[in-house]
Amino acid sequence: MHASLPGDAVVPEPMWQSTRAITIDVPPAAVWPWIVQMGYPAFRAGWYTPHWLDRLQWGIHERSASRIINELQMLSAGDRVPDSPDWSVFFTVVELEADRALVLRSTRHLLPPMRSIDFSWAFILQPLSGDRTRFIVRARARYGPRWSWLVLGAAYSLGDFLNTSNILCAIKQRAEKQTFIAPALPGCEDTILPRGSPASVPTLPAHETTARPA
Repeated sequence: MHASLPGDAVVPEPMWQSTRAITIDVPPAAVWPWIVQMGYPAFRAGWYTPHWLDRLQWGIHERSASRIINELQMLSAGDRVPDSPDWSVFFTVVELEADRALVLRSTRHLLPPMRSIDFSWAFILQPLSGDRTRFIVRARARYGPRWSWLVLGAAYSLGDFLNTSNILCAIKQRAEKQTFIAPALPGCEDTILPRGSPASVPTLPAHETTARPA
């Protein structure tokens, strides 16, 4: 999981990095439409996190999409992907290769006492034998002041684990159901995988997180 991946050059010397992955039993072309349409659910398809938790934590009323939305399939480098209702928080698309990689970058996702952040978020699809896909999510960040990690480190890492776990499971579930009727995935149901229950994600066999606070 320490191998170089698309998007690593965006934040070349991260102070924090997280990489998580899941295997999806459909080819990359069947997973990609769910990735490219992501974004704040008032404008795009959402991040596929549980609606009850989005509403409780962020006050989001819109639900993440449970279908592929044709009008959201076009995205290009330089486009902005909103992550707030007023567009004050957003990602910029810095790299996009259909069916392979979407790399987003943000300097807007600040949590006090951080005063600056350079954050990259890469969604990578690697084809596997048997028409399967390894779906990898890598986040990298530099932030300032460096001591802010002493305040935010534990919460930041937990939030990454819970959010990314939900994204991985939800996209797996949607992509496989779009292709064929599949049985429910243990640990991947929207109501069974709350971001507050780390024990409910047994389907994530590969992950690593590194942080180097000063």
